[in-house]
Amino acid sequence: MKFFAPLAMIATLTLPLRAAPAGDLLTRMASLNPNLHAFTATLHARVSMKSFPFLTANLVGTYYYKEPDKTKVAFTKGVPIAGLASQFDTLYAHIENPSRWQHVYVVAVVSDDGRTTVFKLTPRKQGNVQHIDATVDDKRATVTSMRWNYANGGYAEMANSYGRVQGNVLVQSQTGHVDEPGYVADLSSTIDNYTINPTLPDSIFTQ
Repeated sequence: MKFFAPLAMIATLTLPLRAAPAGDLLTRMASLNPNLHAFTATLHARVSMKSFPFLTANLVGTYYYKEPDKTKVAFTKGVPIAGLASQFDTLYAHIENPSRWQHVYVVAVVSDDGRTTVFKLTPRKQGNVQHIDATVDDKRATVTSMRWNYANGGYAEMANSYGRVQGNVLVQSQTGHVDEPGYVADLSSTIDNYTINPTLPDSIFTQ
């Protein structure tokens, strides 16, 4: 955050900033953590089901990431009913690294006010996701929220808050909501205990 000490600059700084080209923003997003190749972290999640079985669960699990596009969440504590662990694991939608957006999606800019850019990401491969709305902080080059719009009429959305871990900008908390036919839930989570660049075999992501 900037401290607006020079009073003469206040009026100028409160005007809308000049919008940066979308390509430049995507480049900055893709290069945000140049030395980060993998991580593990502890995910603490609270899931409140608004549809049957109408339960609230406080879950603890491990979040895995390995470049360029491998992610996995495995909950090990707090799953209220035996056999539901794999279902809770899928609550956290796969998030593509911005470096892969143009390979995986048709990328279009919906709006850009100079501070925030909204992208529409349409999957190049047809599936259940019709498109994703991604909101990006122009200055920080971070994805502040995403909404997955599904072909079945449902959606999932997640808002992110960030912090620094060993020089890397990483998500530290999230809030979200899932609304699909027969399945509605509110989500909140914190992510901590990051281990940066561990050796992760590919087999972890196929288990």
